[in-house]
Amino acid sequence: MNVKLWPTSLAARTSLFLLMVIMLAQLLSGFIWYQHSSEKDKQGLITSVNSLAMSASSTIAFFQTLPSEYRHLILNQLRSMGGTRFFVSLNSHKITLNTLPNSERKNLVINEVTSVLEKELGTLPNMDVDFTLRKDLKVFNKELSIDELPLLWAHYSLSLGDLNPPILVMQIEVAQDEWFYLAAVLPAPYVNLETSYFDLREWVTLFFSALFLLACTSLIVRKEIRPIRNLAKAATLMTSRLKVPEVKEEGSAELRAAIHAFNKMNRRIKSHINDREMLFGAISHDLKTPIACLKLRAEMLDDDNERERFTRIINDLDLMVKGALQCIKETDIHEEIEPIDIIALLEHTKTAFGGPSDRITLINTQSQPYIGKPLAIKRCIQNLIDNGIKYGNKVDIELFDNPECLQLAITDHGEGVDKETLDKLFEPYFRMNPNNEIQGNGLGLTISQSIAKAHGGKLELSITDTGGLCALLIFPRD
Repeated sequence: MNVKLWPTSLAARTSLFLLMVIMLAQLLSGFIWYQHSSEKDKQGLITSVNSLAMSASSTIAFFQTLPSEYRHLILNQLRSMGGTRFFVSLNSHKITLNTLPNSERKNLVINEVTSVLEKELGTLPNMDVDFTLRKDLKVFNKELSIDELPLLWAHYSLSLGDLNPPILVMQIEVAQDEWFYLAAVLPAPYVNLETSYFDLREWVTLFFSALFLLACTSLIVRKEIRPIRNLAKAATLMTSRLKVPEVKEEGSAELRAAIHAFNKMNRRIKSHINDREMLFGAISHDLKTPIACLKLRAEMLDDDNERERFTRIINDLDLMVKGALQCIKETDIHEEIEPIDIIALLEHTKTAFGGPSDRITLINTQSQPYIGKPLAIKRCIQNLIDNGIKYGNKVDIELFDNPECLQLAITDHGEGVDKETLDKLFEPYFRMNPNNEIQGNGLGLTISQSIAKAHGGKLELSITDTGGLCALLIFPRD
C-alpha cells in the first residue's frame, strides 16, 4: 500500500501550508514577545528588589543607631504591632539555610541586594544574602521553624495562603556575635522569583487558535476551489464526448473569466459537431441517389468489359462513401456511460466470432467493471480481434487491471509487419494486402483508435518476439 506523506489536493496542501505558516508565525511572535517580556520583567524585578533592599538597609541602619539594650525591646514591640514588611530578629550566630539552586534570576536578585546594602551601609565585616523556601525557613538562635511562631509574629509578612514562595534572607553581622536577620517575600508580581511565560494553558490556547484559523482557512479554500473542481469535471466529460452542461460562473474574477471562456468553447464545439452531423447526413442522403443511378446506367451498357469496369468503379465509390459514413458513425456513438463487465463482453465477443475454440484465447479473466460506453468499447475490441483473426488466424487476449487503468493486449499469430508499415496502419483506408481476398475497407484500426481516445485512452501497436502484431488498448480509470 502506497502511503502519501504529502497531500495532493489543493485544499489539503493549502491548509497544511497555512497551518505551518501560522504555527511558525505564532512561535516567532511568541519568541519575540518572550524576549521583550523577559527584559521588561528583569528591569521591573531589579527596580522592585532595589526598593526592597533600600528598605532593608534603612531598617538595619535604624537598628544600628539604637543602643544594644534597646534593640530587643524595639523588636518585641514591632512583632506585637504587626504589619511590617520584614521578619526581623537579632541572633547570636549566622543561621545555616537550605538554599535554592542557583539560577539567573536568583543571582541577579542577590547581586542587586548585596550591591545596595554595601552602598548604603558601607563596608560590613560579614554579610550573607540567599533564598530559601518558607517551609525550610529557620529563625532565632534556636533555629525554630517559622510555623512554630505565633501568627502575629510571622504570618502577616511571610504568609501567602497555600503558596510556598521563596524567602529572601539577609544576615548582616552588625557587631561581634550579633547578626541582624531579615526575611522577606519578593514584591508582587515577582513572588515566585522565576516567571513562567508559557504554561500548559498558553500552549493549549495557541494550539486551539491555530486549529480555529486552520478550519476557517480550509472552509474558505474549499469554497474557492469548488469552481475549479467543477471546471475539471466538465473538461473530463468533454474528453469522453458526453453532453457537457455549462459550468456556473463563480469564484474569483480570474476563475470566472476562465469558466466563461470554457463555456464559450463548449458551445462552439457543440455547434461544430451539430454542423458536422448535418453535413454527413446530407452527404449520405445526396450521394445515395446518384450512386444508384450510376449502377443502373452501368447495368444497361452493352459492352461487357465496359459494364464490368464501370460497375467495379461504382462499387469502389459506394464502399468509400459507406466506409467514411461508418467511421463517423462508429467513432461518435451517442450513448450514456455505465459500468461494463469486460470479462462478459470478451466472452460474448468470442462466442460471436465462432469457429474453433482455440481461435480466441482469454488470459487473466479477473477485472473490475470499467465505466464507459458499452457499444463503443465492444466495437473497438471487435475490430481489433477481427483484424487479428484475418491476418494472424489466432488471437490471445491478456487483461491487466489496476486502480489507474485497464489494459487489454490483443496479440495475433501472424507473420508481422515491418516498422515502416506499422506507422501507417492507423491511416484511413490503408490495408496491408489490398489485392488479396480479405474483405475490409481499412478503417478498423482508425475506428478503434478514435474510440480509445474518446474514452481518454490510447491504442498502441507493437511487433511481438514471435513476429505477430500486438494491439495494446489502455483505458484510464478516472
